[in-house]
Amino acid sequence: MTHSHMPDTPAPETAFDPRKPWIGYALAASLMLHLLAVVFIFAAGGAVRSIPAASGILVENVTFAPTISPSKPPESLPAPAPPEPPRQPEASQDVPPLQASSAAQPAAPEKASEGMKELMSTPLGLGMTYGYISSLAEGRSLREDIRGYYFEVVEKINREWWKRADGLKEPIRQDGIIELYLQPDGSIISQRIYQGTGSREADQVLQDVIKAVAPLPPLPASFDQKVFLAPLKIKAPSTLFRIK
Repeated sequence: MTHSHMPDTPAPETAFDPRKPWIGYALAASLMLHLLAVVFIFAAGGAVRSIPAASGILVENVTFAPTISPSKPPESLPAPAPPEPPRQPEASQDVPPLQASSAAQPAAPEKASEGMKELMSTPLGLGMTYGYISSLAEGRSLREDIRGYYFEVVEKINREWWKRADGLKEPIRQDGIIELYLQPDGSIISQRIYQGTGSREADQVLQDVIKAVAPLPPLPASFDQKVFLAPLKIKAPSTLFRIK
């Protein structure tokens, strides 16, 4: 008797296959998770329904003004640095600074004073201070030789006048005129105040001056007359330089 060989056929797999027990555990865990999710959803929904509904609020379109932040105050500029003081020149070691400056300051006034003294000692300065004798009409009516003699007489009288005019207590107030009558040898015949100076003292001093300079130089030999009339004008001093 022959036996036929039947091929081996795998047995069908079932859910309760003892070879794979972990599949059952996975299904059970999945079921539990789903149940927990359902419970959580219901619990949350009840909580939401327990909150009372808010009353209706009408919200209109409101334009909010943009907030403007206060402007930052301008930063104050740093104060400018004070200027550096000028450097003082180093004083000489031989002379202290104070003594050097004090010695230099009086130099200019002293020079000006010396210059003024020199000016006042000249005929121009003396004439402005005390007045002076001058020819009348510049001697234009005289001959050339007599005119030179006339100016020589004027110069001699002026020198003596300036010596004595410093002592006047009452200076000349106005221009005066005095007339001299001379002989050919230069001797004075007479003198006369034709126009006073406004100061009796000055008029008297002027006559004394003419007596002091006598006799005058003789007239030129070309002069052929017996008497020579020499009118003289005395000018008042300048009001700016009048000392009294």
